[in-house]
Amino acid sequence: MVLIIGGAYQGKLDYAKEEFKIKDEEIFFCNNENTNIDFNKKIIANIDKFVLAMIKNKKEPIIYIRDNIEKFKDKIITCEDISCGIVPIDYEMRLLRDSIGHCLSILSKNSDKVVRLFCGIPMELK
Repeated sequence: MVLIIGGAYQGKLDYAKEEFKIKDEEIFFCNNENTNIDFNKKIIANIDKFVLAMIKNKKEPIIYIRDNIEKFKDKIITCEDISCGIVPIDYEMRLLRDSIGHCLSILSKNSDKVVRLFCGIPMELK
């Protein structure tokens, strides 16, 4: 598993596609509504949006990640890191921030490689 994190618009997906020679049809794009992941794709893009969809649907994203960790093993995962900055006052947004942090901890622990992108520059963390 490869986990690629970074802020918004830092080039996570472009980096993944170029670095691992991935075609567009091999990418599953998470969105704010879908609570299922297509594990047949090579890249799982924007897993942070999947976490938000789970929260909005009163489901536990951390449990989903833990229960399906073996399905993530051969995947490249991108996630927007929202852990920096001011803690949101809104309960749902605070829960999102906390849940993404917990999910990233699980994913990074199980990843072979973790890369942080900042201004399009990859920094290998693991």
